[in-house]
Amino acid sequence: MSHCIKEMTLDLKDYIEGGTVFRRNAVRGIVRRKDRYLVIYGKYGDYNFPGGGMKEGEELLDTLIREVQEETGYKVIPESVTDYFLVHERRKGTIDDLFEMDSWYFFCQVEETMYERALEDYEVEYDYQTAWMPLGDVIQKNEAVKDHEKIPWILREIMIMRELYALGDNT
Repeated sequence: MSHCIKEMTLDLKDYIEGGTVFRRNAVRGIVRRKDRYLVIYGKYGDYNFPGGGMKEGEELLDTLIREVQEETGYKVIPESVTDYFLVHERRKGTIDDLFEMDSWYFFCQVEETMYERALEDYEVEYDYQTAWMPLGDVIQKNEAVKDHEKIPWILREIMIMRELYALGDNT
């Protein structure tokens, strides 16, 4: 049975109060092999843990398995899924005035074989690529990105990565 290691809130306070609200739940995988983490990166220089939004009727585990495979080509081993971080995020929405999202970051392992990815159109447009990298390098690359306008989620990723680093996963 997994448990929450830490629950955090990221509120950018850049939205219109009292306006329209878009809510979403997302699940992401923290996959570590030796001293490297499985990440995806895009054309803006941002590095993220693989994952994405829950579909109607999906459970957290189903979303984790589907999203990690779609974005990276790796299949999550269901029995390996353990503890998680939970991030409550509030920021300016793309269409609505406020975007609220809860993101579950589960620790898990993946099979050795990498299968074909199934990227969504926007992920293709962002030129998402897969990499295995040391956590310190990923944090350094994300912190070097200064223009957050097109990729506001980078702040959430940096927060989670720093938390992992503080817990001793600092290779």
